[in-house]
Amino acid sequence: MTSLLTTLWYRLTGQPEWKLRQLEQQRQYASYYRLSQLIGWQALSPFYGGEMRLISDQLLRVLERGELAPDFHYRHFTRPKEDGSPRKLAEPDPTLKRFQHNIRKFMLKRAAAHPAALGFRRRRSTADHAWQHAGAHTIVTADITDFFPSTKAWRVEAWWQTQFPDQEDAARLYTLLTTYQGALPQGAPTSPDLSNMVNLDMDTALESRAKISGGRYSRYCDDLAFSWSGRDDMPSDFEAGIRSSMGEYGYHLHDWQVWQGSDEPELTGIILKRRGGVALPETVRQTIRQLERSHDPGDAARLAGYRSYENMVLGLPERRERQKEAQRQKALERKSRR
Repeated sequence: MTSLLTTLWYRLTGQPEWKLRQLEQQRQYASYYRLSQLIGWQALSPFYGGEMRLISDQLLRVLERGELAPDFHYRHFTRPKEDGSPRKLAEPDPTLKRFQHNIRKFMLKRAAAHPAALGFRRRRSTADHAWQHAGAHTIVTADITDFFPSTKAWRVEAWWQTQFPDQEDAARLYTLLTTYQGALPQGAPTSPDLSNMVNLDMDTALESRAKISGGRYSRYCDDLAFSWSGRDDMPSDFEAGIRSSMGEYGYHLHDWQVWQGSDEPELTGIILKRRGGVALPETVRQTIRQLERSHDPGDAARLAGYRSYENMVLGLPERRERQKEAQRQKALERKSRR
């Protein structure tokens, strides 16, 4: 309470300051209770704590207005892509970002993504995406144009409705808190996970098309890859079918490329070797060699980072096999204890 407010309160009512604080707390609890009635107690889990009472009014206003402003806002900025073109980003304000981190922790981490969606997932990496297609005779790579801006808010709300089937207001509020300008904002901590959850049906459809043709499918964020072993080309109608499926979900593809057995395509920064296996790009290997020759103490840490990345990429199959063996041993131990 500001001194000016308490002074005015005393002069107008003649009552002490503690009475003003008590009335404010009652109003906050009333707003908190009203919000809980609208969206349900389960939907409040990311906001539990004293702070929730302080921002209940803000969340109620967002729900009633159907927009974030003026209570929350985004900061716009750009960063260069690998090709030098600007990538447009939108960063939420500190309070909204804190809410989004809690939503990610309490709500999104419990939801399941499709196994073919390898981006933004714990214990999955670009190496998993590349190794899926190592040794294939034919590989197709493609990128989704403007992936996050093309993931529209109505699809996000449809997914939130599956999480709150009996709480329409809860689904609406969560949509408002995790979308911006009608789509997933590239720069919000919730967008990567939501892009996987929202596209569960799409990944299922693409994997089905690949399996029917005898191929494999995986997606890392906006990078798609399909591959076939034992055939020198993809099915004749495969590209048209994939583009049609993507269009149903509001996406368009660019950089569609078909790689034959003699090619060595680069997939999410990793080279697929023509005889199977993977390798780091020459630019990365050259950087490692330069760091090895450097006498600068600061380069030792950089070299260790590159070495760790190299081991992560090249040693993935052995590491996955060890994990599977450990899981088999645990299963046998549990079975023997029964």
